[in-house]
Amino acid sequence: MIENALRILVIGNLPPHVLGGAENQVARLVTAWARMGASVEVAGHRIPNGVQDLSGQAIRTHRIRTLGFGGRLGRAMGYALSMATLVMRKRHAYDVVYCRGISDGLLCLVILKGMKLCRWPIMACPINARGAGDAAFVRSIPGWRWLARLIDRHVQIINLINTAIADDLKAIGIERPRLSRVPNGIAVQDLSPRESVAKVRRLVWTGRHSEQKGLDLLFPALASCRQRGVDFRLDLFGDGKLREALVRQAEHLGLADCVHFRDPVEVDAVRSMLSDADVFVLPSRYEGMSNSALEAMEVALPVLCTRCGGIDAYVDGEAGWVCDPNSISALTDALLQMFAASDEDVLRLGRRARALVEQRFAIEAVAAANLSLLSQAAGREGAYAPACSQ
Repeated sequence: MIENALRILVIGNLPPHVLGGAENQVARLVTAWARMGASVEVAGHRIPNGVQDLSGQAIRTHRIRTLGFGGRLGRAMGYALSMATLVMRKRHAYDVVYCRGISDGLLCLVILKGMKLCRWPIMACPINARGAGDAAFVRSIPGWRWLARLIDRHVQIINLINTAIADDLKAIGIERPRLSRVPNGIAVQDLSPRESVAKVRRLVWTGRHSEQKGLDLLFPALASCRQRGVDFRLDLFGDGKLREALVRQAEHLGLADCVHFRDPVEVDAVRSMLSDADVFVLPSRYEGMSNSALEAMEVALPVLCTRCGGIDAYVDGEAGWVCDPNSISALTDALLQMFAASDEDVLRLGRRARALVEQRFAIEAVAAANLSLLSQAAGREGAYAPACSQ
């Protein structure tokens, strides 16, 4: 560890305690920062107290406790008390805080800063735009305008992984923090060139079975394609509260023989699973910047996605097909374009997807750019050299 290492507290959760894109991204950043010599600890409400090994890095973790009664108010009160205890106990232990998402952790910190009980500079990274995203979460809380003013006053930097988030923040009065635009990142590994595409095009999706992900829109679009004589196979890797309803919908649309619901796979197996597909599909109603799509692009899969202000900005016209969100007809048109594409076009778009990952999303460069911003927020601009910028 370097002398006078930047001391970072990360507010977020980690896999395997929580399996999601935001948690995977936190793990990647934390691991990279630790390798770069920073001192990093993580606090979250779904991780245990102790030390967790992240790819060979020993990371100290802190459990933020919630109350198991009293509904949302009870959980919030328990969380706030636990966060305040951590702040008072560790007030001199950190130089800066990184909050993944605008949620309970960030809200507690800005309230404590408003009470002058916390002095840590804060960098926040909202997770989702539009829909039920971060701004919508703030709006759902009684007294949200007061909370938005506290965020506006006490957060130093907000990193936008999705351009649409800027409008969401402005709409609730958050305009003062410095905005940066560093995307999500992924480890780039060696890859053998793809040489062929299956005769029956193999589609793949990974994630949570939730309304956000738009699978209920994808299925009718695929059924329409099938009525036009298109053959395909779709493998869905994941789980969630809507899984049973989605299975019934697929059966009702006559897709049971070509849409296959698979269980979630271990992190180490995702890459191999994606390598057995031809195209990654992402029909989301709203997104931040999809880690699942990045994982697919890293193995040279082209992406068919909706225009949500995140990964679509890179895919559009470059590495796949993009259509408007929340529209069965738009999805149908995009799918028909994809099915009509030649095998060579699919392979070419996949190669471009891989090149984009190498150029813009390598975790080492992404983590270094974030680390430079954290150093600036902490008033230590010389601690780490700035890395790539968007």
